[in-house]
Amino acid sequence: MRTLRFLAAASLALAVAFTAQAADKKLSKEEKAKLPRLAILDFGAGSDAFACNGWNNYQPKLNGVIQDIFTTEISEKSHGKLRLVERERLRDIKGELALQQSGDVDAATAQKVGKLLGAKYMLTGKITRFACKAANVKSGWGVGALVGKLTNSGLAGDVAGSVEMRKVSFSGRLDARLIEVETGEILGAFKDDSSTGDLSAKVAGGGSEVEYDEELANKVFEPIIESMAAKVVKMTVKVDKESKEDEDE
Repeated sequence: MRTLRFLAAASLALAVAFTAQAADKKLSKEEKAKLPRLAILDFGAGSDAFACNGWNNYQPKLNGVIQDIFTTEISEKSHGKLRLVERERLRDIKGELALQQSGDVDAATAQKVGKLLGAKYMLTGKITRFACKAANVKSGWGVGALVGKLTNSGLAGDVAGSVEMRKVSFSGRLDARLIEVETGEILGAFKDDSSTGDLSAKVAGGGSEVEYDEELANKVFEPIIESMAAKVVKMTVKVDKESKEDEDE
């Protein structure tokens, strides 16, 4: 009985070691070249997407933030099953193509972009909602009052008081599409949203404009992209596997 248990344990250990070794095996250049390449395009903004006053002025920055997070998440979740087009390459061709700022890319444009990038698949999308709501209650003594007291100047206090810290809640939504470059076919559509609890943010004292903060944007979009990236990877790998099986038949 002990011998059988020993043999079973040894077999299990060998199997685990073999699996780990196979997982750690580095792909050759030829094997890497056969992996499907995915291009992640800029995420534009839909009409009236920004309900957070002032943030629409920072759309280019938000595009970069969203694209970077998608690149990181998909790279990690694909576990080496996908190749991603480098951001530098995307910048190289950006001036050559009139991509719609709304994030809507038609089949002809998708094919043109994909071929220039050497990509088999493309992920494109847009911000369909970004909203924020500032609480009416101020947090602590206003900056303006403090500056006015220290300088004995009401004008200085008014100027400094134009920005104050308040509790703000945020919500956002992204819509994305996975496109096959060769055919221009939409392989899958994804949408997800997220919201935050009250966060400290700088707000215009006399109005409702919330100062742009990349960290706050990350708190809204990271959960959305994390969830969406897993679905994109799963679908891309599945579709590509089926495509290769059809070619082999």
